[in-house]
Formats: sequence, C-alpha cells, structure tokens
Amino acid sequence: MTDKTSTFLYYSGLILLAIGAFGLTFAAFFAIIGLPIFVVGIIMVFVSLKKTWKQRLIPIGIFILGIIAFWPIWRSFNTVGPETFLIPNDYRGRVNIIHKKDCGILLEKTENGLIYEIPNDGILLLSNAQKYGFIDHKYYLIDNNGKKTELPKMDVRDFNEEWTTEKNPNEPSRDKLGVFHWGRTGSTGIIRDEDGIITNEDDQYSFTEFYVSTYTDLTEKFNFKYERKFDSIRDIKVKKCK
Repeated sequence: MTDKTSTFLYYSGLILLAIGAFGLTFAAFFAIIGLPIFVVGIIMVFVSLKKTWKQRLIPIGIFILGIIAFWPIWRSFNTVGPETFLIPNDYRGRVNIIHKKDCGILLEKTENGLIYEIPNDGILLLSNAQKYGFIDHKYYLIDNNGKKTELPKMDVRDFNEEWTTEKNPNEPSRDKLGVFHWGRTGSTGIIRDEDGIITNEDDQYSFTEFYVSTYTDLTEKFNFKYERKFDSIRDIKVKKCK
C-alpha cells in the first residue's frame, strides 16, 4: 500500500467516523444509517497501514467514548416524563388522552412530573401540547380512598397464538390485569379532497391511548363493537369541549 493510498483511506475513514458519530448521537433515531457509516469508517482507518497503531486507535477510541458519553444525555433530553396515570379502580377498557388546542384542562407539571387523572369514561381532554420521545410512564388504579395499585405494562407479543412462530415458554397469565398498547399515539383532523390534504383545525387533535385489561378481555371483549361505541362517546365529548 502506498503512502498516498494509506493517507486517503485514513482521512476518508475519519470523515466517515465523524458522519457516523453524528448519526449515532444528534440524529440517534436514524442510528440504522449512522451505524453502518461508522463501521465503514473504522475499517478504513484500520486498513490505512502506513499509519501507526496509535494514529489509528486514538481517533477511533475518542469517537466511541464520545458516543457512549453522549447517549445518556441525549436520552434524558428526549424522554417524555416522568408521567403518572391514575385510573379509576373499576375501570376496564380503552383510555384516550386527547390533546386539543383551547380544549379541556391545562395540566401543570409537579415535582413528580405530569399526573393524569383519568375520568370514569376513560377520556381525558387536555389543552397541553402533546410531546413525543422516549417514555417514562407509570400506571395506577386508584380507589375512592386514594389507595394506589400499580399496573404492569404488558405486551401482546408475550402471548402465544396459533400464528406465533417462536413460542414464549414464560407466557404470562391471560387473566393478569395490566396496561396494553401503552405509549400508542395518533392524530386526527386531516381531510382529503380533490385538491390534496386540508387540515380542519376545529376537528384536529392528537392523542395517547392504552388499554386497562387482561389479555383475554383484550382479544375477546374489546372488539369492533366496543371500539365503535368508544369512538362515538369520544367524538361527542371532543365536539362539546371548549
């Protein structure tokens, strides 16, 4: 390998290391792109054989240490929470937290973060803007005396069905109460016409939703008929909101 080729590989590798490191930190949601670039950069620096081991290892180590040090900071700035959800003790089913401008109550942040007190119909209307990112959520059932019982966060992928390719040997009880589909978000109020997409501000809102349920009820009780009724109640409540 000539000195010219080695130098080209070395500095090209450093450039790719810098681009990849940027993708793995400031644009960490696109790590699937940043990581391959970073790996190629490492390879190019390593194969620049006319450079000493110190010249090759030090910049690679600096970039790797920088990424490792940055991740906790980046994650902290992009975490939504802490947020606590207080749900009536006897409530079962779907919960919607609606974020709509000039509608509902304005939640103030406490020393424990935002606390959502879910009403008996499972639909909470807020004028707070919705935030997105990593979530730090806790869910509790709360009785009339203020006693709280924490609900576990459940995942439908942990349960075995006929179509499950890899069976879970530690499948949870299907009658265990918990929170399903936590962290699910969405929005509405977009109308399509012949000229394109128009935003109807009167109907536009974003939402967070989850289900308080057992897996059995989630698959058998909260079906299409239940969803349609819930949507109807929610839409009427949103229209009346000022």
